[in-house]
This record gives sequence, structure tokens and C-alpha cells, in this order.
Amino acid sequence: MKKAISAQKTKMYLEDLTAAPAATGTITNASKSAPCVAVFDSVANLKAGSPVQVSGTGWASLDGFTFVLQNIDTESKSATLASSDTSRETADFNSTNARYVLHAFIDVCAVSYQINQNAAAQIDTTTLCDDEKTYLIGFTDPGTLTFDFFIDPTDPDYQALIDAQKDGLERMFEIVYRNGAVRTLPVIVQSINESGGVDQAVQGAATLKVTGPAILTMPPGQVTDTYVLIPIVSPTTGQAPLEATLTINESGGHATQFTVDWKDGTPPAIATSNVAEHTYTIAGTYKPEVMATISGSASAPFKAQNSVTVSAAPYSLAVDITPTTGTAPLDVTLTLTETNGPADSLSIDWGDGGAAESKPGGTLQATHNYAAAGSYTASVTPTVGGTPETAVTAAAVTVS
Repeated sequence: MKKAISAQKTKMYLEDLTAAPAATGTITNASKSAPCVAVFDSVANLKAGSPVQVSGTGWASLDGFTFVLQNIDTESKSATLASSDTSRETADFNSTNARYVLHAFIDVCAVSYQINQNAAAQIDTTTLCDDEKTYLIGFTDPGTLTFDFFIDPTDPDYQALIDAQKDGLERMFEIVYRNGAVRTLPVIVQSINESGGVDQAVQGAATLKVTGPAILTMPPGQVTDTYVLIPIVSPTTGQAPLEATLTINESGGHATQFTVDWKDGTPPAIATSNVAEHTYTIAGTYKPEVMATISGSASAPFKAQNSVTVSAAPYSLAVDITPTTGTAPLDVTLTLTETNGPADSLSIDWGDGGAAESKPGGTLQATHNYAAAGSYTASVTPTVGGTPETAVTAAAVTVS
């Protein structure tokens, strides 16, 4: 409490919802974490403490809301969305439609300002059974923000301030301190007063209702990073065995290693780089999880941004019969070789007019006796996933 900074050089800005946006663009990805870290197409026009409105992500916790940017990383084009929480999102991030808007701001150029926080109500809960007073604390009231300024009625910024008072919409207000810290808070312009006199400049006073908690963004060099992972798996579909690559994007630090759970029943694997590879051998849909080791401690698990769906490789069956000639009665053996099986069941038609013989998938051999002379062709019909496949025939057997 002994540190002080001068109020001189403090800048104040009010969001202008009617002006052309200061910047727009796309959000290419975002983490499922609290807070959320978003990856932008560009951060050239973004600055710490600025509020952006998000839409089209497919995540209810982001779409339609405004978040203050913090921890902007120009290398990864990422930034933390302060006070966001996407940890409960289950859908994949919609990188096709995700957008952001940074609205323009007007400079209110205040002479002085004051933030007035109102005390929460004290609710008396004392009963006859109590030995002393008991009470609860009611809702907190963020209060108001007031500032004084000089007026030129033709100034476009002043006219925008008047319009804000007329429409009564919520806007973001920025206080940029001399040391580079930024306080961002949601407000509604309640009233604007004007005064003047002999040998006085025309002055104004505005009262803004604060509608929510303020977000303080620390000055450059004093940012407390929030470590977040954004794992992305590719490809997203394919047949088993499928070679999958997990790209692990970091924000707010660098891990010494990663523990990857591929979610297919195999033991977790250790990766020492930001790229991990794995082979999925069983059909299914998987969403890997990653834990990072930071300063010797494991982070919370971060789910991959997307899923990988592995389909079974095509089933195939080969049949071989021996012997292929002989005199009646002739005993033959059918050898069955399945690839990417076993099938649900195998139906064997020996080709001599008898009833088909049913065998379970995975059967290696079946025997049969041809009692009469003739030429016979055995065929096997596998059933895979409840659907009969095309019959596979063996070589013809000639019985004399």
C-alpha cells in the first residue's frame, strides 16, 4: 500500500458500439480450460486490456459474450480471455465460423474521475433463539464511475457519449494507467451534465453505472501467465491401423515433458517434444488427454481440441481346400484365413446339395465327406457387423 503512481497521463476510453469496428478477424482455435486461451488469425491490432466480442465458435460459454484480452503472445498469436471458462465444453471448436470484433473507443479525456463502490446490504437474521445479533451479507453493488471533462458540443466523441446515454446499452470502459496497467469494466451511461460560467470553460460530468466486475490487466512485464495447453490431433478420421499425430500448443510457459493418454486402453506415453505420435489399432472414437510437467509438477489434464474416429480395416477371407481330386468317398479339409477379423459367423456351402454348415468366426478349418462322384465347389459366406459379405469360393473338387 506504500506504492503510488501519478494520476497524470491516465487515459480513459468508452466503447463506441455504433462506429466501425477497430478490428475484426477469425479465431482459429481455443482451449477447453479456465480461463480459455484463444488463437487468432492475427494479434497485430489487439492489445492487452482490450475487450473483444466472440461469436460462431459453437461454444455456449463464449458465443455472444465479451472478454478482456490478456497475456497476448505474438509468436503463437494467442491471448487469454479473462474470466472465461470453457472447461465444460464437449463439442469440437468451430474454426470455420469463429469470429471476434474489437469495437472502436472514444477518448473521454477526463479532468478527474472517481469509482464509487456501494457497500453490500446487511441482512438482519437475528431470532429470539439467538444470544446476539446475527446477519448475512446481501448482494454486492459494483457502484458507479463518475468523471469530469471539458465540452465542445461539436466534438464527435462527445456526441458519441450523448448517444450512449440515450440508448442505455452496456459498454466497456477502459482506464489506462500511467504505468501501463489497464482496468476494464462494463458500464451503462446514466447521465451527462453540463455547466459553465464567467471565465470558465464549458464543463461536463458523466455518471456511469458499473454493471459487473472490473478486470485488471497488469503492465507489460508484470503479467502473471496462465499455463494452458491446446492439443490438436490429426488426422481426424481413418482406417486402423491409423497413425495419429498430436500437436501440443502451449501458452504461458514451456513444459519439460508431456504425458499423453491416447484413450484407447494403451498405457500413457511420455513425449519430450510438442509433437507426439501414436498408432490406433482398434476401431472407435478417441479424444486424447495431455498433462504437462512444469517446474517438476504435473498440470491438470487438457483434452484434445478434436476427436479422431478410427474405422475398422476391410475384412477379407481366403479359403483353400485339399485334396482337390480323389475317389469317393473323399474326405476334404477347408482351411480358412481371415484378415481384420474374425467375422461374426461363417456359413459353409459344400456344393453337394446338403444344408449349409454354420461356423463361428475365427474357425481355422472345417472337414467334409463327399460320398458320391462329381465336381463340387465349396463357398464360404462371412457375416461381419451383422451383414453378410460376398461368398468366397474354394477350388473345385473332382471326385471319381
